[in-house]
Amino acid sequence: MGFSRNSTTPAKEVKDNLTQGAVCFKNAGVAAARGTRDAAAPKVNGMLMKAGLRKPQPRRWPLVAAVIGAGVAVGGAAAYMWYRKRTESIGESLLADELLDDTERNPRITDEAINEELIEHVHR
Repeated sequence: MGFSRNSTTPAKEVKDNLTQGAVCFKNAGVAAARGTRDAAAPKVNGMLMKAGLRKPQPRRWPLVAAVIGAGVAVGGAAAYMWYRKRTESIGESLLADELLDDTERNPRITDEAINEELIEHVHR
């Protein structure tokens, strides 16, 4: 509604007011229907399940727990294998260093077969 005469006509104002009223009634009806649906849904679903017309939805948390558990188990096994391989390689290198240091400091070891066997064992 403006102050000039040419801005709106009474018929147009009535039409706009009726349109706004209809939209308001429509929105109120949608809100009421949504509230009724939300309030009645648990009871209706329970009755449908009892009547056998609807099956209960399976729970998903056991599947999620199983996937997480499997991931933890695989990760733990991989970490253990890596740890074991790493400690074996460190132990072998320390043993090789010890054997080589002993042979250089202690020239009394003369049996070459024993030395070859020990060195071959370390290289495996």
